Amino acid sequence: MGFFSKLFGPKEAPAPAAQPFPAESIPADGNYPNMFRVDESFMIAPKATEVGIKRAKLYKDRCVVRGLVSVGTFSQNDVVVVFVDGSPMQVPVLDVMKCDALDFPSELAANMHKHTIETGMTAWMILDISSLPTVGATIGKF
Repeated sequence: MGFFSKLFGPKEAPAPAAQPFPAESIPADGNYPNMFRVDESFMIAPKATEVGIKRAKLYKDRCVVRGLVSVGTFSQNDVVVVFVDGSPMQVPVLDVMKCDALDFPSELAANMHKHTIETGMTAWMILDISSLPTVGATIGKF
C-alpha cells in the first residue's frame, strides 16, 4: 500500500451495510409507523466532480428509490426495512431529499436540501444496498 493509498483510503466503494431482518418482526398487517412507497428505483455511480470525493465513494453503486411518504418521517442515517429479492433486509438510509422540479442528478449535485422527509412528500431516498427493490414495494421504519 502506497503513501497516497494510506492517506486517501481504498479506491473501491465500501460494501453495502444491509443485513437480514427477522421476518417475524414485520407487522402482520404490513403497516409500519413510518411508510414509504417505491414508485421508481435505479442505481447511481456519481462522479467526484459532481458530488465531491467523499459522497461519490459513499454513493457508488447504491440504490435510489423515488416515491411518496405515506406516513411518518424519514431522515438521513435512519435504518429501514426493505424487501429485496423476497426477503426483508435492514438497510441504512444514506440520504433523503424532497423531489422538487429538478431531476435527481441536479438535486444530488446541489446538496442544498433538508435531510428529512415527511408525510405527503414525494422524495428520493438513497439506500445502502446494491440491489433494487421492486416498484410498488413498501419501505418501513419502526
